[in-house]
This record gives sequence, structure tokens and C-alpha cells, in this order.
Amino acid sequence: MIVPSLRLALAQLPDPTFRRVLWRSLLVSMAVFAVLAVVLWFGVAMLPETEQTWLDWVIGFASGVGFFVAMLLLFPAVMTAAVGLFLDDIADAVEQRYYPGDPRGRALPFWPALGGSLRFLGIVIGVNLLLLPIYGVLIFFPPFMYALSLLVNGFLVSREYFEVVAWRYLPRSEADRLRRRHRGDLWLCGVIIVLLLTIPLINFVVPIVATAFMVHVYKRLQATG
Repeated sequence: MIVPSLRLALAQLPDPTFRRVLWRSLLVSMAVFAVLAVVLWFGVAMLPETEQTWLDWVIGFASGVGFFVAMLLLFPAVMTAAVGLFLDDIADAVEQRYYPGDPRGRALPFWPALGGSLRFLGIVIGVNLLLLPIYGVLIFFPPFMYALSLLVNGFLVSREYFEVVAWRYLPRSEADRLRRRHRGDLWLCGVIIVLLLTIPLINFVVPIVATAFMVHVYKRLQATG
């Protein structure tokens, strides 16, 4: 189920709809980081001077480096949230190509879609912030730290992607039951998505591929019950 679904999602990457969603999502992500950069700049500018030139320089430099590192770490989550705004475009393209005879999914209204994207972004950031002390301990054991990040974020990502896709076809209560019934397979799907998100440059298109991937996964799970 997982490998064939992923193969179909990757095969559709040249689709013009996918390319449009990619550019729109990149623009939204850049806008988010531009706002964050402005907020950081004003925040640093409002800090009182220490009267130590070298210390003021260190604070400014550390702020810039910190923002750059945060951007690298948060980019996948921000990009995923941005793609969530255009999820229906991706799902419609998958349905038209692979499932033309099936009932079409219901488009999610803009504001619920935006709220869901922001909720997902907040949960991912919040959970990982809570885990920072554990990450700090496991930093001396990189394989364990990486494994924990994969498992936690894989679970969060799988739940988010599956829910927003399944809600197009089922009431939320039925979608939740289907997700719980196949939680192991879906968790593995989430781990694969997170693994792909760690690959530089490839991570730009992963949220789009992941959405299409989860449409195929849903269709197969629904067919098997």
C-alpha cells in the first residue's frame, strides 16, 4: 500500500497544478519569514545598548544566526502549513488523474483550512519545544535524538495529512475511526514524509507529494475497510 501510493504521488510531480501550488506555497512561506525577520529586527532594535560595542555586536550577530537556524528548522513545518491552504487543488488533481469514477471530495472552506494549517504549525512547534530538554540530553547520542524526532514528528505529520484528506470524504467521526484503525500504517507514512523533509531542496516539494501520497493511502484504506 505505502510504496505504490508514494510512487503514484511522485509520478504526478510534473502536473501543472502541482507546480502552481509549489510556487504559491513558496511565496506564502517567504512572506511568513519576512514578517518574522521584521519582528526580530524591531525586537533587537528595541533592546537597550550595553555600552559595550563588542557585546552589542555579539547580540546582533547571534540574533541573525539564530533566525537563520530557526528558518532552516521551521521551514518544513511552515511549507507544510502553506501547502495546506491549497490542499484541495492537489487532491482534485489526483482525483482527476487516478480516480475519475469515484465521488469527488468536498472542498474545505478557506478559513477552516487556514485554521487547520495554523493549528498544525503550532502543534509541531509546541511539541518540539517541549521536547527540547530531551533533545538536549540526547544530543550526545545523535541516533537516538534523530529516532525520537522521526517518531514524534512522523506521528504528528501522519495525523495531520490523513485528517485533512479524509475530511474531504468522510464526517470527522468516521475519519477518526478510520485513522485509529490504521494508525500503525499511517504512522509509518508520516515517518517516510519526515525523512523526505530532511533532504535539502527535495523538502520544497515534499508537502505537495505528501498530500497526493495521503490521498492514495486514503483511497486504498477505504477500499480495504
